[in-house]
Amino acid sequence: MIKRSNRFDILQTLEENPDWNVVDLGSGEDGSCEHATTFVDLNDWATKPQNKDLVIHDLNNLPLPFEDKQFDFCWASHILEHVKDPIAFMKEVVRISDRGYIEVPTPLIDNLVSGDDIHDPYGHKWWVYYDDTNEKIVVRPRRNLVYKTVDIPELNSLYPFFRSSFVVELYWENDIDIEIGDEIYSYEGKTYNLSEEVPPMKILGESRLRVQR
Repeated sequence: MIKRSNRFDILQTLEENPDWNVVDLGSGEDGSCEHATTFVDLNDWATKPQNKDLVIHDLNNLPLPFEDKQFDFCWASHILEHVKDPIAFMKEVVRISDRGYIEVPTPLIDNLVSGDDIHDPYGHKWWVYYDDTNEKIVVRPRRNLVYKTVDIPELNSLYPFFRSSFVVELYWENDIDIEIGDEIYSYEGKTYNLSEEVPPMKILGESRLRVQR
């Protein structure tokens, strides 16, 4: 089962279950889940985190170094869009935990904020969608259609008002339905196949900027 949720409800659930064993995958230096008991990251944060287990591991190296159902909860915030094999990765997430939270950027925000990381081996590789009708995750190859024009501090200042437009937030239990989708997109009678041709990159708002000049 997988469904839409939000970070704040999930954090409340974790607060109400302090005995849960929680893993934060791709935690970074400080972690993104205060209730996590184990941090997993590529980097060795030697002095951090305090009172947490730290496992140094590249999340692209599967299987993950944990036992089956070792964790009650798996926190995976802004990780799925980075991994090389999202299907295999999510199978591992389900293997090591009973339930969890997934957060990813919407495709537009991906381009606006991270559109300059196309040559970064650890940059974004996938656009991630949630199919509400079939209750499953659909990932498609990330393409750069819009130039990066927004920095993270700017984005963070708008989160209180537009968070649901910026990120996809999902809660899952027992299993995750996920597939790699095609690259065919349609709008107003036109169809685009990004696997065959990617349109030239644009600056969002460029026409408005020309008017102001």
